[in-house]
Amino acid sequence: MFTLFRKEVAGFFSSLTGYIVMIVFLLANSLIMWIMPGQWNLLDSGYAGLDPLFVLSPWLFLFLVPAVTMRLFSEERKSGTIELLWSRPVGDGAVIYGKFLASLFLVLLALLPAIVFVITVWVLGETPGNFDRGATAGSFIGLLMLAAAYSAIGLFASALTTNQVISFIIAAVLSFLMFRGFDSLSMLPGLSGAAEEVSAMGINEHYRSISRGVLDIRDIAYFIFITVLFCEAARITLRRSKIIKPLMILGATGAACILMSLIHVRVDLTEDRRFTLAEPTKLILRELNEEVKVDVWLDGELPFAFRKLRRSVEQYLDEFRITSGRKIKFDFINPSESPDRQERDRLHSELMGRGLTPVNVMASDGEGGRTQKMIFPSLTVTAGETVIPVNFLRNNPTLPPETNLLHSTEGLEYEIIQAIATATSDTVRTVAFIEGHGELDEIFVADLTLELAKFYNIDRGVIGGRRGIIDRYAAIIIAAPGGVFDEKDKFIIDQYIMNGGRVLWLAEEVVVNADSLAAGATVALYKPLSVSDMLFRYGARINPVIVQDADCMLIPLKVSNPGGESQYVPTPWVYYPLLRPSPSHPITRNLNRVKGEFTGTVDTVGRDPGVKKTVLLTTSPESRTVMPPMLISLEEAAETVPDEMFNAGPMPVAVLLEGTFRSAFENRMVASIMNEPGLQAVTLGKPARMIVIADGDIIRNEVSWSGGSPEPLALGLDRYTMQIFGNKDFLVNCINYLVNDNGLIEMRSRELKPRLLDQAKIKSGRVMWQLINTVMPVIIIILAGVAYNLFRRRRFISVK
Repeated sequence: MFTLFRKEVAGFFSSLTGYIVMIVFLLANSLIMWIMPGQWNLLDSGYAGLDPLFVLSPWLFLFLVPAVTMRLFSEERKSGTIELLWSRPVGDGAVIYGKFLASLFLVLLALLPAIVFVITVWVLGETPGNFDRGATAGSFIGLLMLAAAYSAIGLFASALTTNQVISFIIAAVLSFLMFRGFDSLSMLPGLSGAAEEVSAMGINEHYRSISRGVLDIRDIAYFIFITVLFCEAARITLRRSKIIKPLMILGATGAACILMSLIHVRVDLTEDRRFTLAEPTKLILRELNEEVKVDVWLDGELPFAFRKLRRSVEQYLDEFRITSGRKIKFDFINPSESPDRQERDRLHSELMGRGLTPVNVMASDGEGGRTQKMIFPSLTVTAGETVIPVNFLRNNPTLPPETNLLHSTEGLEYEIIQAIATATSDTVRTVAFIEGHGELDEIFVADLTLELAKFYNIDRGVIGGRRGIIDRYAAIIIAAPGGVFDEKDKFIIDQYIMNGGRVLWLAEEVVVNADSLAAGATVALYKPLSVSDMLFRYGARINPVIVQDADCMLIPLKVSNPGGESQYVPTPWVYYPLLRPSPSHPITRNLNRVKGEFTGTVDTVGRDPGVKKTVLLTTSPESRTVMPPMLISLEEAAETVPDEMFNAGPMPVAVLLEGTFRSAFENRMVASIMNEPGLQAVTLGKPARMIVIADGDIIRNEVSWSGGSPEPLALGLDRYTMQIFGNKDFLVNCINYLVNDNGLIEMRSRELKPRLLDQAKIKSGRVMWQLINTVMPVIIIILAGVAYNLFRRRRFISVK
């Protein structure tokens, strides 16, 4: 078999055709990846990875592999030497697999100069070597499997005819049908019920999985079977009188592959294990009892960054589908596909009505120009009658686009599985807004209520001294209370916490009437919280101060020009700080800054070892506090305050407390408070959680009036700049963390390493790198050919 292997390799390189085939293949890759502008250009993409190579290769292999295999048996049959092969003292299998291995070796040899691509990406990384070597290695393994399958198909095609051109055409068509034919077949209306099974019969389904850097034994078993199938089909075609042995080999291989596929072994070779799903995700997916449909509205002609995001979504959904036993079905839909503008606008409006948020981007218009286009980096999860919208783009304006894209990718698993868990849950938990103590009216928390309603039932109500009335709630929200809590209500909340209840406190000890600022000034007054004693007992103290922060919102300040009309000038307003989320906690990781108004600060107090305290939001380092009572005037915005005055450093504004709390009513006569003789307080509670936020306005959405009726605006919206801050995401994460019993929120801690190219190196040496990656692979092939022929000539002379 080895002699036959050497003969085939030597025969390929003995003519100019072999070199031309390899050079054309390499040039096609190089031109598309390094020279031609477009979605596959690595230098334009800015990302350190070889994804274009692994996407393009299956298509370029349709030319390369048939060109390599077309002569394997066609030439033998045409020249009449086929019978000499069978007369050699080697078995049929040695002939078949010797030629197969030779063709596979030649295909891999054509890929070898692509090492130049790897070295270039290594050098051009922002940090040299900043690319995912594990994923790249896994992707090359995928190319090896694909090359083996195509080579076996080409071998079979060569066995069918004596004409090499016909053999080339048959191999190319068969390879294409095996690669994409089953995907197309699965889209037929009559096969919609078995679409997944039909698609799984094609090569693309399995190559796509491996090319991500994930080795699944089922995919490997598939490629082994396909390779053996076509090799044995070639043997049967050539040796029709001896079909029993090939059939036995096929049967044994099929049985072995089926057994292999039952083992369910998957190895994630990516360095940051991006395709290793968290255990809570796996549990939810494996326990699905119904089919879940995911429609992704990000498709069509997209900028490179969004194509990369789309690919990440597809890869995660692939993992979800496999883990769920194919209960997850997904489609990618282009909402701007219709040529009819009215139809496009209707669909866009419908999607926005469902809660999907569009973004405007610049895209190619197909005529060499650029045009603005609306896209939806969003998806909808449908289970039965339940539809959950998901906006997965993280858009923090203070961060570069590459970082926002990375943060969006990091949050994909959590965002999608949270929606799936909500849509398929048999029981929906209830969260309550507490009333009766001057809390914000319903209209001022309407936007957060609508968002939370995607995941929970929402209730509102007065405690009214009724013991146990709030025990059934998964969490309660106390939103900016301006009134007094009587002792009965305080005791009921305390005992709720002792029984493992979860509370989101948003309160402050300084009262400011912001509406009075329209007249130019307002007064800040100290108003003690009637629950401050409870919070102190649990481990937190809201301070009676107001934060002034140099990192703050802009407000329109009216300025009069001498001899001219007045105008509004954007001016920093230090009383509206932009609060900074903690980068390390799952509640706040990758969040936009949170908009505050007349914010206070929180201190953690006590040394209870049973309570863990975590700061979630802080001011910027350039901040300070002022004490009430005080006059706050818009004239302050025009005053210049020396930078050295803002020197208090980061101060906590929101704190998470979790653990076992001691009751605020320990050693108190609760029977007389509740008028229930013999009543005893639970003094050491079950594990519980609470979040204390020293700014009630963080939860407050603004309201516009239209036709005499109020309409809530988006929470976190700055009406002047129309920028939306992270208030809503922060508060939703707070509730999800407080209620969290399945561990999903912890997935927000996932961290992926940014893998970018060094733009300075590209800008200064673009032409050089293009030449290196276009010319060097070709030179390698030419030098290898020259060396091979010199070696053959020297060996021939020495033999003579």
